[in-house]
Amino acid sequence: MNGFVRAVASTLVVSAMIGGTLNCGGSSSGNVSPADLASLPPAPSELGILVVVKAGSGEAEAFTANVQSALTTSMTNAGYKLVSSPEGNPDVIANVTLNATEEKSFFQVQVNGQVQKSYKVTISASFVAAGDAAVIDQTASDFSGKGGEIEQNAIDKVLVHLGKTRKLSNYATTAKAKAAKAEDDLWTAANVEGCRKPTVETACEGVEKYIAAYPSGKYTAEGRKALAEGEAAKVKLADDNAWKAAAVDICLKPTKSYDCKSVEEYIAKYPTGAYVAEGKSAMKKSEAAREGLAKQEALNKKKESRDECVKNCRRAYEQRYSFEVLSARCIQTECN
Repeated sequence: MNGFVRAVASTLVVSAMIGGTLNCGGSSSGNVSPADLASLPPAPSELGILVVVKAGSGEAEAFTANVQSALTTSMTNAGYKLVSSPEGNPDVIANVTLNATEEKSFFQVQVNGQVQKSYKVTISASFVAAGDAAVIDQTASDFSGKGGEIEQNAIDKVLVHLGKTRKLSNYATTAKAKAAKAEDDLWTAANVEGCRKPTVETACEGVEKYIAAYPSGKYTAEGRKALAEGEAAKVKLADDNAWKAAAVDICLKPTKSYDCKSVEEYIAKYPTGAYVAEGKSAMKKSEAAREGLAKQEALNKKKESRDECVKNCRRAYEQRYSFEVLSARCIQTECN
């Protein structure tokens, strides 16, 4: 009788051990309750996070797809903003590595004629800044699984860790402040007032650069308005500068046959410009004088050395606004 009791007791002990093996939660640090998840602070939804799950060992390969799916689903449900690829310009990359080691079992289960092994799977997650790869937060979790099946509890522990440390939230706050400062600095450098009332033709380049960088920025509407206001002023400025370079006074009292060339170029480039009529009038008034100069230049070109010709060309225009252009034209026409 005593032998029978001992046999029953032994059977109960073994059964209890087997039952414990079947029902174990997989993680040594306990289960996450719904209350734990519900009490987490709001996720930093302004951060775009890319989740990348990789197997650190061959045994872990079977679990990667399910961990990827469960983690992205849980993070999305918790309020995290996930992006699906690097082309989505993530702010943070969650590098998740799985490692699996076979667990010893009292008995073996066969599925389709193959022994189904049980593994202890460790999830190691590192959240790094996409810009400089700086580590923001790290955590690890584990579970027991077979056939690629995973335990949601291990995924929940990752979320609980992120919520408790708040490192991602703090990073989001810091990154947001830096981004705001960068936008403000670029807008300040844009010199919007200079764009509205330009004194140079490049006055709106800073505003254009800001709008290109922040097409939906907080100053974009003001920038577009400044561009519109400055456009008419830019057109007039370009017209004024081109007319100034045309040197109409030289055209009216020419010393060279081509002293109206710049005026002619102005008229061709700005056919509706503010000074077209004045330019045409100047060319007409000096037409006879320029024809006479052309005949004299033809005679002088045969007699004068090139070096002396170059000196005379530079001397003729050395006090003029468009000295380089005018003297170069003289040398090309008379000295070559």
